[in-house]
Amino acid sequence: MELRSGLIGVERAEKECDVYCPICHKTLHLEKGQVIPRCCGKLMIERN
Repeated sequence: MELRSGLIGVERAEKECDVYCPICHKTLHLEKGQVIPRCCGKLMIERN
């Protein structure tokens, strides 16, 4: 995890994957190294 200005933790995708929001179920495709975004105030979760 790295820190952005304002001390917000940033998670990055370790591999190419899909992530989803546990609240609204929005799904995104990420490439390796991209920042895992927050949605509905929660960190998106990797979909297996």
